[in-house]
Amino acid sequence: MFKHINRFMIGITLLALWTAGASAGVLRVGQRSSLEQAGQILQRSDFDDFGAGFHFPGSAFARGGVQYTSAENLVVGAGSGLSIGQRRAVMSNEYWSPISASIASDIPYTLFGFDAAVTQGMVDLIVATNLGSYRFDGIALQDGARSLDFLGFQATGGEYFTGFELRSMGEGYLAGITNVALGRTGTALPEPGGMVLFLLGGGMLALAGIGRRRAAR
Repeated sequence: MFKHINRFMIGITLLALWTAGASAGVLRVGQRSSLEQAGQILQRSDFDDFGAGFHFPGSAFARGGVQYTSAENLVVGAGSGLSIGQRRAVMSNEYWSPISASIASDIPYTLFGFDAAVTQGMVDLIVATNLGSYRFDGIALQDGARSLDFLGFQATGGEYFTGFELRSMGEGYLAGITNVALGRTGTALPEPGGMVLFLLGGGMLALAGIGRRRAAR
């Protein structure tokens, strides 16, 4: 009897560990195509309509499910004399850093990405979810004169994106973003380690059940 109880308790413990391990953070997605293949992109937005030069869309400017809340939102286009904005107009900050924004929560977005550039230096990115925040420090980006780099992320385990903050190295280092995408993933598959716990837990419960039926005969 006690052997069956032990198997049952071990099975329950392993399944509990699998459940806890299934809720694990934000993953980096290296390519835009990979982000799009991970689910469905529901919002796409850019700043191409602002055109050349400098533009000030105002504080708390909203577009494509994102509300930009930097100290002074600044859109930089071609002909500004800066490297960012030469390829495409980008959202930036008149006061250099950071580019801050909140993400609409009417839909729990689990996919998030954008193209980014910085005039020089590196950037740090803080991504916020409903359960916490995640730092990605020391990211090297193109200067925007000829190309931009893609930064993409996927939230897992019940988390969804609520905002972000892109920080440059301060005065004299201006970052910009465009081509922002928000979406949702399909059914998530457990990671290999989590699958092992799940199978072991289920197996122990099955053995406990078989043992109880044999003992009852």
